[in-house]
Amino acid sequence: MPRKTRAALPALALLSLATGLAQAGENAIIVLDASGSMWGQINGKPKLEIARETLATVLADAPDDLALGLMAYGHREKGNCNDIELVVPVRTGSAGDIAEAAATMKFLGMTPLSEAVSRAAGELKFTEQKATVILITDGLETCKADPCALGTELEQSGVDFTAHVVGFGLSAEEGKQVACLAENTGGRYIAANDADGLAAALTETVVEAPPPAPLPEASLDAPATVPMSSRFLVGWDGPAHQYDEVQVFDPRDRGGRGKVIDNQRVLGDRRADDRQVELVAPAKPGQYLLRYYHGAQSRVIATREITVTEADVALTAPDEVAIASNITVGWTGPGERYDEVQVFDPAARGGRGHVVDNKRVLVDGDAGDNKVVLVAPATPGEYQLRYWNGDNSTVLATRALRVVEAEVALTAPDEVAIASNIVVGWTGPGARYDEVQVFDPAARGGRGHVVDNKRVLDNGDPGKREVVLVAPAKPGDYLLRYWNGDNNTELATRPLKVVAAEVALEAPALVPAASYFTVGWTGPGARYDHVQVHDPDDRGGRGKVIDNQRVQSDKGFDQRQVTMTAPARPGRYELRYWNGDNNAALHVQPLEVTAVQVSFDAPARGAAGQTITIGWTGPGARYDEVQVHDPNDRGGRGKVLASRRLQSDAGYDQRKASLKLPDAPGTYELRYWNGDNSAVMHVQPIIVE
Repeated sequence: MPRKTRAALPALALLSLATGLAQAGENAIIVLDASGSMWGQINGKPKLEIARETLATVLADAPDDLALGLMAYGHREKGNCNDIELVVPVRTGSAGDIAEAAATMKFLGMTPLSEAVSRAAGELKFTEQKATVILITDGLETCKADPCALGTELEQSGVDFTAHVVGFGLSAEEGKQVACLAENTGGRYIAANDADGLAAALTETVVEAPPPAPLPEASLDAPATVPMSSRFLVGWDGPAHQYDEVQVFDPRDRGGRGKVIDNQRVLGDRRADDRQVELVAPAKPGQYLLRYYHGAQSRVIATREITVTEADVALTAPDEVAIASNITVGWTGPGERYDEVQVFDPAARGGRGHVVDNKRVLVDGDAGDNKVVLVAPATPGEYQLRYWNGDNSTVLATRALRVVEAEVALTAPDEVAIASNIVVGWTGPGARYDEVQVFDPAARGGRGHVVDNKRVLDNGDPGKREVVLVAPAKPGDYLLRYWNGDNNTELATRPLKVVAAEVALEAPALVPAASYFTVGWTGPGARYDHVQVHDPDDRGGRGKVIDNQRVQSDKGFDQRQVTMTAPARPGRYELRYWNGDNNAALHVQPLEVTAVQVSFDAPARGAAGQTITIGWTGPGARYDEVQVHDPNDRGGRGKVLASRRLQSDAGYDQRKASLKLPDAPGTYELRYWNGDNSAVMHVQPIIVE
């Protein structure tokens, strides 16, 4: 044991406490440390003898109506943290029995002071009436308990509980470690180190202490009975302090120390103006207390008994279902806002269990509609259906569920060409998130990747259980998978070999800028396939598609031809066969775009509002225009003031177009605009006078 300070335990300490208790008319228990450390000496005299003599002296003068008991620990066995005994039960006239018991007591064991105080509180029925415990200890807790936490718990659970602690020969540092037990309950810690100092301290804090402030009045109004796990309203009247709350309390829990099952701040409930709170009944039937807890004084100032009754809770469902199938479960129960019906695997997580699927339930007024649809696990085995009450985190009902194997299969060709369509027949649960997938097991470093997928749904017609998928653009070995989305599980697989196929483009190597040219193609012809003119150097080397034509939608599909538009800027480009399903280029070949002459034969000047004739040379493509453009309009962004489509102009054969000049004098531009590429191919000035 740690070194003890040299001091005696004055008789005045216990006498003052006892006198105070007698005046208060309350029940109390002295908890006496009878551990082996009490053989230590103070001024040459064993502490146990000092304790015995002090008890005898004090109790000889105790009032006859003082209801007092004695609990001891460490007095029967060495090394046993459960060596705690109520030596003298609480009753009036017990002083002589307590002194006699202390005189013959052995001192030899451990120091389970926290558990001893807890048991003393339980003996005093501290959750129902005012109670006080006086702990006399010469050592610290040695049985892995926390005196400070115990003090807080007893304070919160008790009606009006107080613990006083007498530190018998403890150092100042040691005293701090047990003082919290008293302080957390509103009691006093008294250090018995100096007789005169102790006498003065007790005189100030116990004998002459001002009486406690009177507790305010409060009352509770609630039904006498409520069904388990249900929500119910409690009316209250009281001081309405910001920390006041109404509690549902179980006085039998924690070995009689009690436990708050539910609580609600009186000012925190949306019904505060009506002086009501909503609480949740416990999940276990029995007798409970409703309590008004006054936060300003940390005291319970009103209680009311309430009986929690059994409620009808049941589940109806098939005894056996197929893997990954839907299960319709009928339920009867409280139907509170956090209640669920669950599929539960009791063997998962090393026997701790795991919720496989869950659905919220809610009473809607029609008991016939109390049903939920859950999804069975993907692995056969023994499971449970559970009714889960979320407010109490408690299972209210269970039902056994057997999950059995089911046929799951895929039919498809063993080998397909790259990027081609694959018709896959399937047999399986057809659940809401089920899919047939094309899967690349080698992708992402062996973690795999879904290349294409299609939802499946059981529509009741086995003959229509087909989906169309697209093969990958790269030859190789893949898998077709039946994927159950509810369980994130693969239920069936089938190997799929994807082989190379001819993909080619037939087109001129050189084409004039902004011209139309025909491209013949060979390839899958899938739903999103395109022929593209691509500029690989655009966007900092990321490339840009200049023109593209869907191969299926082009009018020349039967002839496998598309009509493309060349870029307006001469240079080196690419022709690509693009497979949209896989976002992959299946074929690439070079395309060179050559310059073309683009010019105007037009006057350099004209009168405002005059119509002039312009001769032009250029591609003459379908969306090409001659434009009058004001480069200074719109803050320098420019604006087209007049335009004429070249193909639609009456003088197309003579390559002439007529345009009206602006009404405002100034310097403007004549522009050749290539609509296919949204590009200006030629500009020359014109002055309007």
